Amino acid sequence: MNRLTRTSILFLAAAAAGAHAEGVLDPALLGCWRAAKIVLHTQDGATAEDISGRCSLHFKEDQFDSVCKTATGMATTTYRYQIVRPGVYAATMAGSSFRTEMVGSTREYAYRIDGDRLHTATAPPPTPPAAPAVAPRVDTEATRTPCP
Repeated sequence: MNRLTRTSILFLAAAAAGAHAEGVLDPALLGCWRAAKIVLHTQDGATAEDISGRCSLHFKEDQFDSVCKTATGMATTTYRYQIVRPGVYAATMAGSSFRTEMVGSTREYAYRIDGDRLHTATAPPPTPPAAPAVAPRVDTEATRTPCP
């Protein structure tokens, strides 16, 4: 798996879901999820798929944390989130152990929960020429797991 794919998959997994609207929490999202499938759609139309299950998400009231096992250790990212429309949340990167240049960036995600499965999909906003490249679209399926 090349570096862009690995980094984009980690970014996606980190951003894969939380919800908070008008002070009302979506309790179905609270807890822990393991990414069962991540599909990265690149700018040239190619796709890369990760079914390793190496990324997990932990959703709290107003933030979620993503932890992914990598070849060099663990990559951890923290996001603040809020619902901006029904079924859509905005996640702002608050901290990261590997993508520090993206701290402060916000992306929107459509999400859906089917029982113990969480589905997310995103399309990033247009990026200025100097901004780091990110995948145009990332789709994730995650399963609920017990929190450590």
